[in-house]
Amino acid sequence: MPWPIPKLINTDRPKALPLRAWLPALTATALGIAGAVLLLWPHGKPTQGFQFWALFVGAPLVTCALVSGIRLDRWEREQTIAEETEREQARIMSLWHEWCRRHIRVMAALAILPITLRTDELSDADIDLPVNTERAKSLQLPNEEAASCRREELLGRIVGGLHTALVDRRSMPVRLLLDDASLALSDAWKNAAVNAFARIMPGGHFNIEIEHAAGCAQWLEQQIERDAATPLLIIAAQLWPDGESEHSFSESAAALLIDPAAEQAGYIFRPMISNRDMVEADLAQLMEMQVEPDSPTHVWFTGCDDESVLITSALSPDPKVPVIERNLDAIVGKPGSASSWIALAAAFESAQGSQPHLVAWRELNEEPLNLCMIAPAQLRPSHEEIQS
Repeated sequence: MPWPIPKLINTDRPKALPLRAWLPALTATALGIAGAVLLLWPHGKPTQGFQFWALFVGAPLVTCALVSGIRLDRWEREQTIAEETEREQARIMSLWHEWCRRHIRVMAALAILPITLRTDELSDADIDLPVNTERAKSLQLPNEEAASCRREELLGRIVGGLHTALVDRRSMPVRLLLDDASLALSDAWKNAAVNAFARIMPGGHFNIEIEHAAGCAQWLEQQIERDAATPLLIIAAQLWPDGESEHSFSESAAALLIDPAAEQAGYIFRPMISNRDMVEADLAQLMEMQVEPDSPTHVWFTGCDDESVLITSALSPDPKVPVIERNLDAIVGKPGSASSWIALAAAFESAQGSQPHLVAWRELNEEPLNLCMIAPAQLRPSHEEIQS
């Protein structure tokens, strides 16, 4: 069942023949049959008997009854077919709604950005945002020359920020997603992560797997289809390596604690892969199938500056109710391999109230545009029977 959702043909119910047209037709039929009786009645045979009047009156009545019955039977068959088609289409659309609204439950989210503003302040419409377009910004970590110290400090901040959500857990699978340069130092990152968890949760068992940070939408799709029942901690980070004077991305990090059993949780709905030509139609379908009657109050971008105006205008057709736009590439600087995860975490951490947010991103050096709807913990899917 892939996107986009097929457009079902509208079913037109048969229209009953209006009385204004039906009565003249029956009258003409009755007169015609009565005339035929008169015309075919044997010459010279009396017309005062029962047989004549039975034919003269009964034949038109029987004919009109047959004509009415045939027409009514046809209308009932067409009506039954239309009703069955509508029920089947409603069943199919219910299945599509269930497929579209499948989601991942996010118990906690954390974004560490290279700016002085707190992440939860980014959703404020009146906040003064920093401007770092086309800049490569570094995280505010201790001024150590060695990347190892900065790596340990970053992971310590992430684990410390999620301490409340992790403190009672004795085991947890961890998926550590890194940029290209950091991936070459996967063993060092793994050791630093083990040390960070051990300092806060001694005795806990954390199975750490390291992968490349790209492919966010594809991983979310697979996780939704997998319907996993075990919690999972995702940590995505992009950190400058030692010995480089020029950098192609801003340092940032994010964490998402996924727990299918969490009662108080936010949601990442099934993402959609689109393109510039289809983004307006795809976005309309995404909103219809996932969040209506609600609508996104915020939209977050990374790696898709060209489509940002198009998406924002499609989300807010009424200029009196504008959607709040947050372009992370302008706020934190150049995007990297983990920017999609960082945008999701930043949207979650800053989400306030009960309205959904839209996150749009394009992976580095890739053409497809990814659209993903998230909902904070206060917003529940309308189909309560849907299991994450």
